[in-house]
Amino acid sequence: MYSIPNPFSANIRVMKRVKGLRERGIEWSMKERLEDLDYADDICLLAQRFCDMEEKLKRLKEEAELVGLHININKTKGIRVNTSTMQKFRLEETEIEEVGSFVYLGSVVSESGGTEEDVASRIKKANGVFVQLYPVWRNLNISKEVKIRIFNTNVKSVLLYACKTWKTTN
Repeated sequence: MYSIPNPFSANIRVMKRVKGLRERGIEWSMKERLEDLDYADDICLLAQRFCDMEEKLKRLKEEAELVGLHININKTKGIRVNTSTMQKFRLEETEIEEVGSFVYLGSVVSESGGTEEDVASRIKKANGVFVQLYPVWRNLNISKEVKIRIFNTNVKSVLLYACKTWKTTN
């Protein structure tokens, strides 16, 4: 009999052990911290202090190996939001590449901590969809009502994807 481990359930077990007894994530409310974001085999570790992130990386590697998972160091990226510490993240002897932004589940996360880059990306993507639909917009046999429905379902949905996570400002 063969079995294929479900990476998602393994990730949940691993992340519970990585967290351990001490919370090291970013402060979410007075009593809660956000430790990580998990989706399938993607993990986004979060910490407010550099030493906490180092410890999380070390524990993640150890716990993942216990269940047969390995960290792909070439796909692992680091980002700093509103911090002055410039010490490099390392996993064993390998330095982790620092980036100014990355895409997580279709949304742009940037070192500024804002949503400007994500909003700009959404506008570009929606514009691309709009342009692809030029034949529909020019077609005289399609009613205005149908065109509006196509716009709402195809262009607006791309534009507003994940907009509930955007930071609201003046």
